[in-house]
Formats: sequence, structure tokens, C-alpha cells
Amino acid sequence: MKSSPITVKQWLKKLQGEYRNVARQSAFFGKIASASSARDFQWVRQLYYLSCDFTAAVALRYGNCQDPRFRDAFAEHASEELTHPADLVVWMREFGFMGANEDPMSIPQNLETLALASYLLRSAVRQPIPHQIITLNLMIEGLACDFYPPVNAKLGELGLTPRGYWAVHEEADMKHEILGLDLIPQCDPDSPAGKSYAQTAWEVASLWVQVFEAWGDVPLGSRLQVHPPEKLSACWHV
Repeated sequence: MKSSPITVKQWLKKLQGEYRNVARQSAFFGKIASASSARDFQWVRQLYYLSCDFTAAVALRYGNCQDPRFRDAFAEHASEELTHPADLVVWMREFGFMGANEDPMSIPQNLETLALASYLLRSAVRQPIPHQIITLNLMIEGLACDFYPPVNAKLGELGLTPRGYWAVHEEADMKHEILGLDLIPQCDPDSPAGKSYAQTAWEVASLWVQVFEAWGDVPLGSRLQVHPPEKLSACWHV
């Protein structure tokens, strides 16, 4: 009996899993595990920029979308992200990461944070819907699923109670990562569309890992490398 072809959702999820495995090897996670005080979490000021631009990206995506198949899912995602930057500011002020009247942008963003944030906004404004779903849902939200649990656990351990912004992310990201994925048209991994989708997944994973390595204070020449899909060892496409 001939087996059914693998669906686009299945192979994209497998590819996402491979890149999540790579990202978890970042030195950033070691920095979190060994953190002993709030001084080890100064990267939250960079996280604020990502939160702002990701929230803007999903709002722009919804506002620009004319396809009725996607509008409800995009509206849901945009509405659930709306308050996150402000929620993070409240937490940062409560625990002394910024002054009561300090501008959240008083510390400039680094180039790695800027590059990822710019990619998210470009996807929402310039790219077709499958690219947007792979970028803003499958990859970013999927990678975030491995980010918030260990960070929240360490924050709690150090008395930096991970409420508000932190708590909602640990609950919502698993839902958001598959939002709209079923609506991407079927294609094989080796088709032109499939190769484009895999390229997008690699680009997002590469930028994400660069952010983590920068936040983990890893020098440029020593940073974790993210291989393109065709050089991954696992058989994610079968």
C-alpha cells in the first residue's frame, strides 16, 4: 500500500524542530542557568525592542491581509500580543531594570536585535502570507517556546517574579506557533515553494541564534553556526 505524502505542515514542523534543537545549544541558555542576580538579565532591555517590533509586525500583517481565510487567525494573534511591550515595561520598572520615568529605549538596541526585528517587520509588509506564517508563527513562536520556560524558572528562583509579560508567553506561544499553518498550500520540500519555505525557516533561525549569542556575550568569531536546510543531518523532509 502506497504511503500518503508528507504534508507541508508535517515537514515544516520537523524542520522547525531541527532548528529549535540547534538554538537550544546557544551559550545564552548556559548564561541563564548560571545566573545569580538581576545583573545577568540586562538583555531584557533588548527584549523590549523585539517585543515592540513583533507586536507591530503581527498588527501590520492583520491590517494588510485581504484574504478572508487568514484574517480571523491574524486578528486573534494581533489582539493577543497588543499589550506585551507595555507589560514588559511594567515588570522592568518593578524589578529595577529601568527607572520610573526612564524611556524604555534609552539603551540602544544592538545590531543583532535590530536585524531580527527588521526581518519580522519586512515579512509583515513585503512577503507573501506563507512567509509570514513561517516567520511570525511557526519559527518565532516555536523558538520562543524554548526561551520562556527556563527564563521564567530562573527569574522565579531569584525572586524576580515572572508575572504579567512572562507568564502569558509561557501559556500562549504553543498555540500561536501553529496558527495558520494548516492553511499554507500543500507542497513538497523539494519543490520551488518548499525550498523557499525551508529557506525562510533557516533565515529566522539564523537571526534568532545570533540574537541569543549576542545576549550571551559570545564573541562574533565563536558563535554557534546554523546550517541551511540542505546541510542538516536529520531527514526532516521525509
